[in-house]
Amino acid sequence: MFKKGMAAFMLFTLFSFDADSAVREGKQYSVLQQPVAEAPKVIEFFSFYCGPCYQFTQRYPVSEGINRVLPAGEKVTKYHVSAMGKRGNELTEAWAIAMVMGKSEAVEKPLFESVQKTKNLGSASDIKAIFSHAGVTPAEYESAQNSLAVKALIAKQEAALQQFSVSGTPSFYVNGRYKVNNSGINADTPEGYVAGFAEVVSYLLKQ
Repeated sequence: MFKKGMAAFMLFTLFSFDADSAVREGKQYSVLQQPVAEAPKVIEFFSFYCGPCYQFTQRYPVSEGINRVLPAGEKVTKYHVSAMGKRGNELTEAWAIAMVMGKSEAVEKPLFESVQKTKNLGSASDIKAIFSHAGVTPAEYESAQNSLAVKALIAKQEAALQQFSVSGTPSFYVNGRYKVNNSGINADTPEGYVAGFAEVVSYLLKQ
């Protein structure tokens, strides 16, 4: 069962993050017992059904903060978790289509809002409508569904989920070796939390 709810928000109500404080194993991060070879520099596992994940796109834009400390041309790789929600599998497929068609940024927030805010994502047609607003016609969407590139990316997301033994969302992994401990980063403002998170990732990238 993937974790969501108020416990995930406790990390936003603590103390100011001190960039000079020691980043320690067991506090801000843990080391994977089985490293994942050839993993992206930073990978995030999320679900459109995950409340904290939604907040990470609204008040606490962690991925944007991490992107600022990554090498030029690098961005956080985001994979969707199918196990949560009635349309989890369809949304993983939709996310694969978005990545293949270069529409991730255009559809991410509308999909989150449809699931978390307006709660009007009731069918596959609703997903297609969101893509239509991003410039992808229903015919183009359906064509992409049957493409080898999309099917391969769906499989890649599912394989990564198993490789990293993901048990909760949002989860961030660095260099295939470290998992960031979301609740180990103390901050009393959204900006402070994002800065602290990026600082930990920057530290781990250098290890």
